[in-house]
This record gives sequence, C-alpha cells and structure tokens, in this order.
Amino acid sequence: MSWGILNSEGKKHWGDIFPDGQVPLKGMVLIPAKLAGIDAVQTIYLVNWRKLTSLQQAAILVKLNKLSGTSKEEILKEILSVGLPLREKYTCGCIVSLAALLF
Repeated sequence: MSWGILNSEGKKHWGDIFPDGQVPLKGMVLIPAKLAGIDAVQTIYLVNWRKLTSLQQAAILVKLNKLSGTSKEEILKEILSVGLPLREKYTCGCIVSLAALLF
C-alpha cells in the first residue's frame, strides 16, 4: 500500500479529512494532469478511493461540492471514472508499506 504524506499546505487543505497526514494512494507514480479551474498542468498522485472510510469519502464530496459548486453525484461519478487527484504540491512525498513489498 502506498501513502501520500501531506505537507503543511496539504494539511491546511486536507488535514480535517486526513488528520494523520497520510492519504492512501493507488501507486507511487506521479501523473501530469490538467485539473478543472487550474491553468497549468499539475503533477498528481491518484488517491485510492476504495481505501478511504465512508466518512472520508463523504467529507471529500462535501468539500469538493463547496469548492466547485458541482453536485456531489457528479463529483462521485468523475472520481469513479477517472480517479481522485492529490496534487504533488500538497505532499512531501510518498511511502510504501513494507507488507506491500513482501507480497
């Protein structure tokens, strides 16, 4: 299992949902992406949506709804279709659990 480690800026934005500063990732590979509402291409990790608790999922949908004005249903549809990005600039890197390396 890979984890993104939130930096101080990331904790300001996402610390309420990830109080330990660790976000489960689909992998350690950075992906260039064009995010809605942002001009420049960003480098992102993809969050492992299925490893989040139902409370975390609901809180993310509420937060993104407030930020974008897009319905929670549309946000969820997009997440399930293309994934949930975590901008690299909100992290100080990522780690992988030892158990993931053994299997």
